[in-house]
Amino acid sequence: MRIVPILHRVTLTLLLVAGGVDAALAQSGYYQQQPAYRDQRAYPPGYYPGKLVQPAQPQPQQGFSFRRFFGAQEPPPPARAPVSRPRRSAPPPAAVAKQEKPKLNPNTHVVVFGDALAGYARQGLDAHFSDDQDVAVVSKVRNDTNLVRTDPADWPNFIRTTLDSGQKTSIAVVMLGTNDRQSIRDGDNSLEPLSDRWKELYRQRIDAITGVLKERKVPFVWIGLPPMKNSKISDDLVAMNEIYKESVQRNGGVYVDIWPGFVDEDNRYTDIGPDVDGDPTKLRTNEGVFFTRAGARKVAFFADTEIKRVLGLGGTATATAPNPVQIAPADGAAAPTIEAALPPPPDAATPAALPQKPLVGPVLPLTRQDVAPGGTLLSAPPKLTGDNAYSVQRAMRAGIAPNSRPGRADDFRWPNP
Repeated sequence: MRIVPILHRVTLTLLLVAGGVDAALAQSGYYQQQPAYRDQRAYPPGYYPGKLVQPAQPQPQQGFSFRRFFGAQEPPPPARAPVSRPRRSAPPPAAVAKQEKPKLNPNTHVVVFGDALAGYARQGLDAHFSDDQDVAVVSKVRNDTNLVRTDPADWPNFIRTTLDSGQKTSIAVVMLGTNDRQSIRDGDNSLEPLSDRWKELYRQRIDAITGVLKERKVPFVWIGLPPMKNSKISDDLVAMNEIYKESVQRNGGVYVDIWPGFVDEDNRYTDIGPDVDGDPTKLRTNEGVFFTRAGARKVAFFADTEIKRVLGLGGTATATAPNPVQIAPADGAAAPTIEAALPPPPDAATPAALPQKPLVGPVLPLTRQDVAPGGTLLSAPPKLTGDNAYSVQRAMRAGIAPNSRPGRADDFRWPNP
């Protein structure tokens, strides 16, 4: 009966020598007999008390080696230098848009009125005058408005209120009509766009806007609409531009036609064209209605030419004629000029009267009958007679050119020695 405990102790001793204390205790069931008082979080993941951890086995070396063939020990492989990985640097700070400095006390205020397209005109004017501290561009743009579905007095009242609120306005820039290809309510009737009655009512609404600017004596520039990608829309905008032009010029404004800047040589819509520097670039967005940044700059370029002309900015200086040289006489009389001493220029020669040519020559019917000098009808074409008959027949029938005359340009004969 005492043999079993002895064998148990011997087995435990052998396990301690061969596999370690943990392996021996696990094999003997020691851990199953102990209470679970150990903190499992103290061990690495996948490990628990009693789990056998196998030592790392050397990997078999590849290839043939004389040392291994004769039983010699291979030298240890050279230790590799630790690879130093570059530390991740902090991400660069996000680009911050350049903050434009507000212009202090500018003398010229360009106020832009209009819808969505006027916003692009304002953007282009901002970029155009960004370096000019004497010119400020003020935006009075209302994107979701038009002239056909709103109250006809809406835009005139808005412009009048803006001018009366103390807004300094050197010149007004207007660009409207992007969303105006819609029907207009005339009482109980709905008028189709571009019909005769529609044009009449639409012209009255344009006149109300230009009339306010004329009444307040504010110089203004009206920018016409550009061509669109849809050819039907472009055709309608041509008629609408004519209404703008007529009303603006009648009320003392300046109409700016930007249409040629956004069409090709065939007068068709194109989204690519020369920018303000002459380089070909994309001027319109993909939907064919709005402008890119380069296109907005081009609209501003068209408007800036008229703005400077109206305000007298950047005009060409007029050279004044120099004073004639004065020669002071000895007796104190009036000094004669050099021009007075010169003889007067001769009178211009009277052009000789040339005989006036008649507008049309004699009328010769193509089906008339040939007649002889005596007036009798000819039964056949006249025959060639005389010295010229032979040469003409040879040239016209046989294709033989006549001989050149001596001294003429086509005479290539060598002179006699």
